[in-house]
Amino acid sequence: MTYTVSPRGYLASRHKSRSAGFGLALLGSIVVTATLIYTRSALAEELPLAELGFGIGAINMPYYPGSSQQRNVVFPVPLPIYRGHIFKSDDQGTRADLIQNSRFDLDLSADFNFAVDSDDVDVRKGMDDIGSVLQIGPSLATRLYETDHSDWTVVLPLRANVEISEDGVDERGFTFAPTLYYTHFLELGGERWRARASLGASFASSSFQELYYGVPEEFATAERRRYSADAGFSGLRAQFSIRSLNRKRLWVGFVRYDDVSAATFHDSPLVETTGGISIGFIYARMFWRSKATVERQAPLLAR
Repeated sequence: MTYTVSPRGYLASRHKSRSAGFGLALLGSIVVTATLIYTRSALAEELPLAELGFGIGAINMPYYPGSSQQRNVVFPVPLPIYRGHIFKSDDQGTRADLIQNSRFDLDLSADFNFAVDSDDVDVRKGMDDIGSVLQIGPSLATRLYETDHSDWTVVLPLRANVEISEDGVDERGFTFAPTLYYTHFLELGGERWRARASLGASFASSSFQELYYGVPEEFATAERRRYSADAGFSGLRAQFSIRSLNRKRLWVGFVRYDDVSAATFHDSPLVETTGGISIGFIYARMFWRSKATVERQAPLLAR
């Protein structure tokens, strides 16, 4: 359910069924035609302790899963990178690594949802706006299978949600989004790339579902009945992304499909469609590196 703009969300980055098929077909095409050069032995490397970069990103996406209206969001991409022993800010987001070995990663990290202006969404006109939602919590990644140039990984993120708006800060329950990732490393145009396909399900508490899909009595109309959203299943997400592994500049592109046809809130008057497509890209360049270095074995989802 989340639309993330943290470094972790760049590749996550929260479509009708044909787009999911397109993403998987594109991944298959790349895997078959590319020359494989990026093996796991190259993943342990000496990197600067700190780096600074800056870029720009853009996303075309629904206002929220289930909305038939799309919006374009252009945003700056600051890249402050720090590779400390426990606290890190890098291509996997800002986090505290609690446990890391060859098969498991456990970290504490954060994601972010864009705010929604209800006046911009026809079915929400007259309702309260939805503030930006900060999501914080532990995430466990477990590798299921690997070769020299690919792997299958399951990620289990549990998030506590906080809405930040003009009215202040409000607690908005919990979300859980188990996701299966297939990652493949390859060479295209003389550069190293990481291609990734994922399929995940999401679950949420009633207070989080209510934020996006509930209709309080005071906002009910003849066309928009009162509705209370229950806790439970929030939908499926399929995504394909490709990311450059160039240390001087970053290219990321992704396509995502969200399906809420079986979600507990599918009959909400704020749900206009069961599927939605999101497409986005990011470009950034690094402009400063520290002289101090660290040897890093990449976390599971950075590989």
